[in-house]
Amino acid sequence: MKFRTVLLPVLAFVAAEGAYAGNQVCDSRYFWVVRDGLESPESIDSLVDRAAEAGANGIIVQVAGRAEAYYMSSILPAATFQDGFDPLAYTIARARPRGMEVHAWINAFLVWSAPYPPNDSTHIWYTHPEWFMADKYGRSTREYTRDECDRNGLVGATLSPALPEVRAFLADIAREIAVNYNVDGIHLDYIRYPNPSFGFEPLSTGAFFLETGLDPLDMFRRYGENDEFRDIWSFWKICHVTRTVETVRSVLRSEAPGVLLSCAVMADPHEARSHYSCDWRSWLESGLVDFVCTMAYTTNAQKARELAVLGAAVCPERVIHGIGIYNQPMSSAFTGASEALSRGCGGVCVFSLSSLSSDSTWMLRNFWRERGSTGFPIDSAVFQRVTTEGRP
Repeated sequence: MKFRTVLLPVLAFVAAEGAYAGNQVCDSRYFWVVRDGLESPESIDSLVDRAAEAGANGIIVQVAGRAEAYYMSSILPAATFQDGFDPLAYTIARARPRGMEVHAWINAFLVWSAPYPPNDSTHIWYTHPEWFMADKYGRSTREYTRDECDRNGLVGATLSPALPEVRAFLADIAREIAVNYNVDGIHLDYIRYPNPSFGFEPLSTGAFFLETGLDPLDMFRRYGENDEFRDIWSFWKICHVTRTVETVRSVLRSEAPGVLLSCAVMADPHEARSHYSCDWRSWLESGLVDFVCTMAYTTNAQKARELAVLGAAVCPERVIHGIGIYNQPMSSAFTGASEALSRGCGGVCVFSLSSLSSDSTWMLRNFWRERGSTGFPIDSAVFQRVTTEGRP
């Protein structure tokens, strides 16, 4: 399934009719693009060139990582290097002529992961400390050191989805981008709880008590891991992550109905729901999101196949199988991708573009071609020579 057909005005590479018959077509050929590649026009040019050489038809660009904007924002402080440069606008201008969709990637609840606090006093770290998640002991994720984060399965300082103000904040960011930029989609990452040990901030536990008459901390002290009480608390957290997605979806439908909504999710839907409160299976089944990118970054071949099977178990045409090449050779990453495509998944997303070597570029292009993909974008330099000189 192609989520957005990008038509080139003239000239496109088209595979011969009937070629690769019998193979599952890889419709979405995406890369995640991390924010450190957006620092200058030169770095963006290099990444877009690399994506085009690999045969990509879409890039998912991290424009709100640590709650700092890599675009012109009235909500988030600007990334410090920008100095008037608009990375998102420039990326769109460079990628679109190469036949690529551009999706704006927003870190949802994770807003800071550096070992030092933000420099900008307008950062949400300073303006709304009460919005941050806390652990079972009431300690805010803002207070965790880098080493403590690593030991406790925490990426960094994380906002609470149980707070309406947080959900509205995220929706405002999505609205700002979707309305002001010609993006194909909004892509939410870290749209989950870090693990069951977090979510005990006073505003959340207070809201839970008002709704249920139960204090989650007291509940665990009295009943331990009693399934009935654990499930009540777990379901409550799942509902608030889903409400966050609903809030963003509502804003997009109202103010930017042509913009798609997608999420980066843990590849195992059962673990995503039970451990991370991320019920992406229901999001797909209800049409709440247009597609998900499963993060199947394992280096174990058997596990990669298992995750591909699990990801394809529901709405496979709207599941884009995510592979990691930062931690393994491209040839190894193909194991899960091949399995996912053979089961009808709608494409492959690679993490990340900056990890792509020259050798891997052509391996990936050939892999996508072998899956029956057509319409690889022509190189703009060739197009320019053809139109100005009448010859390649």
